[in-house]
Amino acid sequence: MTPVSPSGGVHQRVRSAQRPEASTVIVPQAAATHGPRESRPSARARLNASKATRKRWLLAYALVTPVLVWRLATAVYPFFETVRLSFRDNSPIRRTDDFVGLANYRMMLDDPDVHAAISFTIFFTVVSVSLQVVLGLGLAELLNREFRFRGLARAINLLPWAMSGIVVATAAKWIFDQNYGLVNDLIWRVSGERPLWLTNVLLARLAVVFTDVWKNTAFMAIIFLGGLQGIPRELHDAATIDGASRFRAYWSITFPLMLPLIASLALFAAIYRILSFEVVYALTSGGPGTATALLSYLVYLKAFRGVDFGYASALAIGLFLIVLVVGLIGFAIVRRAWSRI
Repeated sequence: MTPVSPSGGVHQRVRSAQRPEASTVIVPQAAATHGPRESRPSARARLNASKATRKRWLLAYALVTPVLVWRLATAVYPFFETVRLSFRDNSPIRRTDDFVGLANYRMMLDDPDVHAAISFTIFFTVVSVSLQVVLGLGLAELLNREFRFRGLARAINLLPWAMSGIVVATAAKWIFDQNYGLVNDLIWRVSGERPLWLTNVLLARLAVVFTDVWKNTAFMAIIFLGGLQGIPRELHDAATIDGASRFRAYWSITFPLMLPLIASLALFAAIYRILSFEVVYALTSGGPGTATALLSYLVYLKAFRGVDFGYASALAIGLFLIVLVVGLIGFAIVRRAWSRI
């Protein structure tokens, strides 16, 4: 029998009490086995996601394809066909379809009708756009003020722009009629004279400009109105406190902030004026002579009255190049105007 120290049991119990109990840690089997790889999608999930993405792309292409085909049929193909015809002497009347190279373009440079059409196109574009911008700004200022039935006034303002150009020009033809027109009636009551609006070169050109301005100024005014409403009122209040007059506040605050919008709309309007057709077609038919024939209307005359598709195609390409140059220059100006804000 082995002797046991009286203190041995005590020391044994103390060491047992001091030994910490083992804590139980539950480790997920998946985490212990795979670790961070568990967050990655499985091969099947990736395959399903790839199929879903492919289906979305196929649906997008299916929706866009009809529009692309339509644009190819109505814009791209006619453009290249026009380029092709511009190098040919194509006339069903003469029954010719021969390659002539640059002969149509050389003829265009020497054609007095083209010179007159370019001259009137420049006059029409510059005068019409300038009047539309000035009158549009003034009309926008009036529509921006507080008064009764302001909403109704804004709606009525849009009526000329919403009307068809052919309808407006046809009505203007009656308004400027020498014997029965409203304009001549008013002039006759005041002065006793009846101007020949549609047979005098200068008056016919002014009639075309006035008709175009009356129809399209409303659109300018609405866009300018949106720009005016975007200018903080606090800027004008601060100018008033500083003693600035209304003209000074407009010139120093409103006009600089509106300038990028003015440049953008002027570019848009200028390109539209260069390509304008219906006002001249319905109001003056290019007369007297070809005094009011815009370049776009001259293309129509050469193609469908002269039945010279080759020469008309060369004129159309020349018109395209003019619009392209004006657009590029205008885009540079507009971009510079927006960068200053």
